[in-house]
Amino acid sequence: MPPLFLILLSVILGSGAQIAFKIGVLHAAPLKFDIPGVIALLGSPYIIGGLMAFAASFLLWLKILATVPLSYAYPMVSLGYVFIFLYSWRYLGENLPALRVAGLVLIVTGIFFIARS
Repeated sequence: MPPLFLILLSVILGSGAQIAFKIGVLHAAPLKFDIPGVIALLGSPYIIGGLMAFAASFLLWLKILATVPLSYAYPMVSLGYVFIFLYSWRYLGENLPALRVAGLVLIVTGIFFIARS
């Protein structure tokens, strides 16, 4: 598989994991960080799914690091900001402030130049 595809898949999985974690903690309210609370949290299907997506992202990232220069691959992780922003808007109902959108456009522009190098 092309390295860029693996990088994008890793970033998408990592971003999806963060959204799953957020949904998991929102459903766990009131959240308590004592032993019973953490055990209950770890039993959440959202948290379990997030951990699985995060583990898959991590394993893909190791594969990427073995095959692609770090100076090329690591800046692509910035796409996580874009995916989190879009997922948060779509699945969590968060706002799309114009200043954030402008910042994301700058991030995507920078990643475009890195990908072309």
